[in-house]
Amino acid sequence: MGCRDIRETISAFVDGEASPEEAGAVREHLASCERCRVLERQMRAVGAGVRQIRGTVPDRLRETVFARLEAEGALPPPMPAHARSWRWAAAPLAAAALGLFLLTSGDAIRKASVPGPPTAVFLTTEDRETIALLDVLEDTATFDADGESEGMDLLAPGDSAEPPAPTRGARSGA
Repeated sequence: MGCRDIRETISAFVDGEASPEEAGAVREHLASCERCRVLERQMRAVGAGVRQIRGTVPDRLRETVFARLEAEGALPPPMPAHARSWRWAAAPLAAAALGLFLLTSGDAIRKASVPGPPTAVFLTTEDRETIALLDVLEDTATFDADGESEGMDLLAPGDSAEPPAPTRGARSGA
């Protein structure tokens, strides 16, 4: 591993959080790299120094830190109070508008979603006969392999019930 790759692992090694494989890789790298050994000693010194601190946090530390960050321009300026109040009022205003809409349009929504009574369809006798013929024509079991009907005379509306006269060259029934 190179120095860049091992630096984060050195931190975990110093804190005792590295896996055995990672710890072995760090020890191997530290044996051959003076710069990383210096970094490891510095990390251990910082950790020891932090553990020795036994003080309390000053009362106004947070305010002091944020004031300094703001003075240096590291933080955006605070929003005015009226801008913050509109942001919090948006959700209740939207809920009130939705409630008002539902209250005033409730009847229209209910009427639109309730289906009316079914409309009756009236068929003439001729329409019924045509539909019956279509049903017969759709039933493929009534036709043989040649597409001829078996003992059925299919008549279009208005045709006579007389069978057609045989034409010349046509075969008679087999």
